[in-house]
Amino acid sequence: MDINKKFESHFVKSRDQIKKDPSAVGQAVYDILRKPQQPMLVEDILDQYQHAYVRKMQEVVQDQINKYDPPFYIVVFSKKEHWCELVMRNWFVARQTCPSPKFLRHEFPNHMHTVYSYDKRNDRIEVLWTLPTKQDSDTVLKNPHLYDRELVRYITDFEKNNLHPACIAA
Repeated sequence: MDINKKFESHFVKSRDQIKKDPSAVGQAVYDILRKPQQPMLVEDILDQYQHAYVRKMQEVVQDQINKYDPPFYIVVFSKKEHWCELVMRNWFVARQTCPSPKFLRHEFPNHMHTVYSYDKRNDRIEVLWTLPTKQDSDTVLKNPHLYDRELVRYITDFEKNNLHPACIAA
């Protein structure tokens, strides 16, 4: 089920009105949150999120494919919004060089960072790492058996300054 359709009855302003007047976004969010929320299945949320994420990744690759020499990197900054537990925002940034994980953690401490490498010679995208915020990383390391092994490895490699050797010097 499309999440937007599920919330249509909650919209006080139409999407077209919000696009014309972006200042109305705050009011629209407030109006939605004031009303009782219908229960949503986690599967619905994840399905919609996954489709939007993949679509945006494809857009970034297509927009940047001729701007950079292969390989180029895409950093996805993800942040949970404090005002609504179901909202996570993603910002996709393409760049020629691999970013330093320490730089990302220092400059953007409240964001999770996922770094991808894209090489148009073989049309391949590869996840280099995902690094949660410091607070979330500490939580994972306290109970590593509860989390994905690869995530735990990314965090421990970061702590050892060995997350992705090609990006450390960048």
